Amino acid sequence: MPKDKIDGIQLFCLMVLFMFGTAVFLDLGSGARQDAWIVTILSPIAGLAIFAVYYRLYRQHPDLPLTEYVKKILGKYLGSLISYMYIIYFIYIASRVLRDIEELLISSPYAKTSIITLGICMVFALIYAVHLGFEVFARAGIICFAVMTVTLLLILIFYVISDLIHLENLRPVLANGWKPVIGEIFPVNITVPYGELILFTMILPLMKRKTKILKTGSMAIAYVGIYLTINTIILICILGADLLERSAFPALAAVGYIQIGGFIQRLDPFIILLIVFLGFIKVGLFFYCAVIGMNNLFKMKPNVFTSYFMGGIICLSSIIIAPSYQSHLDEGLKVVPYFLHIAFQFAIPSVLLVLASIQRKWKLGKV
Repeated sequence: MPKDKIDGIQLFCLMVLFMFGTAVFLDLGSGARQDAWIVTILSPIAGLAIFAVYYRLYRQHPDLPLTEYVKKILGKYLGSLISYMYIIYFIYIASRVLRDIEELLISSPYAKTSIITLGICMVFALIYAVHLGFEVFARAGIICFAVMTVTLLLILIFYVISDLIHLENLRPVLANGWKPVIGEIFPVNITVPYGELILFTMILPLMKRKTKILKTGSMAIAYVGIYLTINTIILICILGADLLERSAFPALAAVGYIQIGGFIQRLDPFIILLIVFLGFIKVGLFFYCAVIGMNNLFKMKPNVFTSYFMGGIICLSSIIIAPSYQSHLDEGLKVVPYFLHIAFQFAIPSVLLVLASIQRKWKLGKV
């Protein structure tokens, strides 16, 4: 793949689409019941702090991706091991997101289609997108961002026109205190989607202008946090806390209630199409970063074999990752945040930042 370059608008759109991913349609913070909106409004604050760590790491080595500068900080052998672990991590998360899309599609419009067929079709599309180059992918992201914004805005308007908003579902506020809210914020709703921005440590070196990255990233996090809060409030008002907690795809359940004049109804296909768009962007970014990480680590030139090999692993992993969708969800909520996300999103970057700062001061002291 060529050394593409992207600008601030493309970075903003990609970050928003990436953080939305499938999160905009899942039951974020539902364990806090009617206080789930408090979870979604507080989580971006932690997200800003996390992104600041990633940004400071990037500033130490502005021309290198994470899988390269980790070797400069930790040394060739330990750094290569950590780089390899991050590549595996990117592949694993891509597989999980792909499984979310597959499960959604076979639960509704493609009920008679095998999950492996859907996975293969999606992966071939991803391989094609990756080979077009990241700059093309980023330009497509702007179009997807525009389509997503208009679609979500129309759906919010339809909710209001259909008289589905029942504000009493938001009460009582903090009936069970702060404990359920804090339990939902950390680690699940901080790690997804904000901690996953660790991926952009692989993409930031592609920026044309290096000066406004922190501002662009902060605006993207704020944008996502505000929308997710509004969306969660509306879902609670429509579905109530009980149904929100039980539903795997609450947005899909809520949109089924829309009826305007007996004409505008059954908007489920629009939601499904939007989920596929967002999921495609998210899996594509993980896929791209895993490929360039693998090429850098093993000193390989960009080639079609790496892309097909990586695509095959992601497709196969999405199928064997869990025997059922419920076990897939349980693993994602009860295992992955504690045993993977905390290590790869918080612990390792924090250690890298401390060591990089010490090394920088030591070098300056020698001079």
